[in-house]
Amino acid sequence: MLEEGKVEIDYKPIKHVTIIECTQLPLKELTRRVQTMTQLGHPAPLNWAEGVVFLCLPMPLDTNDLVEKMLEGEVVFQSVVYALMPKYDSIIKDRPYDVFVLNQTPNKVLREVAIWLNKHASIKNSITPESPKIQS
Repeated sequence: MLEEGKVEIDYKPIKHVTIIECTQLPLKELTRRVQTMTQLGHPAPLNWAEGVVFLCLPMPLDTNDLVEKMLEGEVVFQSVVYALMPKYDSIIKDRPYDVFVLNQTPNKVLREVAIWLNKHASIKNSITPESPKIQS
């Protein structure tokens, strides 16, 4: 029985991630896409873990089926775009806008996604001479 004034909390961690579309890009192209999103009014920081910088676009929760999946511990990403970036830095300097990067190492789910992305990377070196500068 719940005491008056108390809130019951249920913790239901994510157990499964489904990725519909997954695209590896050179780091410069990934930053350009994030900059375009920012210009269109949808700023999105990149995530980083395990040597991978990435952006996850979740499926909109606009159907009961997707809401049910979420409540059962499944997340569906409509798209994941990523590049290899061995060393974490909080800002990627590239004109016209800097791109912010969040260290997701403490997040178990996003860290597992990054490990999976790294394992499935087809381009093993996304850092090229044309790559944007990583802030030191």
